[in-house]
Amino acid sequence: MKALLIYPPKQHMIKTNVPEFVDKETGSYPPLGLLYIAGFIQRNSSHEVEVLDTQAEGLDYVQIEEKIREKRPDIVGIQVFTFTLIDAILTAETVKKVSNNILVCFGGPHVNIYPEETINIPEADFLIMGEGEIRFTRLLDALDKREGLMDIDGIIFKDNSRIIRTPLRGYIEDLDSIPFPARRLSPYKKYYSLLAKQTPVTTMITSRGCPFRCLFCGRPHLGKKFRARSAANVVDEIEDSLKIGIREFFFYDDTFSVNRDRAYDICDEILKRGLEVSWDVRTRIDTVDEGLLKRLKKAGCERIHYGVEAGTKEILNVLCKDIDLKKAKEIFKKTKDLGITTLAYFMIGSPTETKDQILRTIDFAIELDPDFVHFSITTPFPATELYRLGLERGVLKKDYWREFASEPKKNFIPEMWEENLSRDELSALLKFAYKRFYARPCYIMKELAKVRDVRELLRKIKAGLNVIKS
Repeated sequence: MKALLIYPPKQHMIKTNVPEFVDKETGSYPPLGLLYIAGFIQRNSSHEVEVLDTQAEGLDYVQIEEKIREKRPDIVGIQVFTFTLIDAILTAETVKKVSNNILVCFGGPHVNIYPEETINIPEADFLIMGEGEIRFTRLLDALDKREGLMDIDGIIFKDNSRIIRTPLRGYIEDLDSIPFPARRLSPYKKYYSLLAKQTPVTTMITSRGCPFRCLFCGRPHLGKKFRARSAANVVDEIEDSLKIGIREFFFYDDTFSVNRDRAYDICDEILKRGLEVSWDVRTRIDTVDEGLLKRLKKAGCERIHYGVEAGTKEILNVLCKDIDLKKAKEIFKKTKDLGITTLAYFMIGSPTETKDQILRTIDFAIELDPDFVHFSITTPFPATELYRLGLERGVLKKDYWREFASEPKKNFIPEMWEENLSRDELSALLKFAYKRFYARPCYIMKELAKVRDVRELLRKIKAGLNVIKS
């Protein structure tokens, strides 16, 4: 079998300020999910596999069609986020336009949230539920042998007029057993970040599953159980990436330091091998301390992204974000004192939140004084407790995400939590928050003092404009 894994364009992406998609406005990053699957296929089968990152390559649908005709795959795997559903469907339509005999398999977060709606897309032949490395490879084996589909767990497929769904049996426990992402199949030299000092950059995932219960977060395909790779395995991947010229790494774990000892071990392994690398992590202020911060800095950690979310204890409680504001101030100060760049995430317009509480959150962001801040309007996304709560309370009048999954429309606009404040009022407060934070003379002077050359100045200006635009 010959498989082509496609990362669709984002021509019709739903406008959202989810951090993962805002990050993409300040850089270009590899489709790790597809590259993991490709790496597993390469190591564990004789099937051919290629990856097409249409975003990094800047391909439109005419060019995608040309690529499919050129590569002549037997099956195309397409990664689907709810926010990029329309482009995923357009990509599948392009595949079937080339040949109706090419099978289409969807996977990714959206498939796990709305499997029935996804398998009913006319172009969909198969769905992969949960983690895709083993299941997609087994699907290729079964299709090649023309038998054994029912022996694969976690797949959905069409059998004439019937829809067949096999049981989902769990998650991969030993993450060290999974081969590294097949970066050499991607245009890895094109990946960059406007915040990075070197290019090319790449993302890495050192763990799967987040044990925290934040109201606004949903990871249905990865589960809540924290599963981690060993420090040696993580640093082996860093070394493998160094061989092809990658020098900066963004660790894209939900919370990098859930296991503090493992975080220490990764730092120590980098130092033991004498690797000169720069890297970012995303984490919580209650999973780090001064000792770990010092070790992170020594091992090359340049930037830490902290999810703070609110500047009032009342709203933190509502969001099930069990952190202490005093501790947040302490950790931000220690992080900055060590010379690590900080980025803080905040949300406004959460359940029960008033205008006064939002203004206090903006004040708190200024008090923390991170190097960068990202404000977003609280938006109930599918498969989150926040969305369920909104429907239950009647704040959300209908299950609009399911309606979108059933009948995607290009003009779709997600609803906000308009309990105390309207969309217009929240949008005005969002603009006010960005202006109040970034237009401070002291902030501007501080950032100008850090600039080493004109290119860095232009990079920072572009990054700021892209975040605000998104």
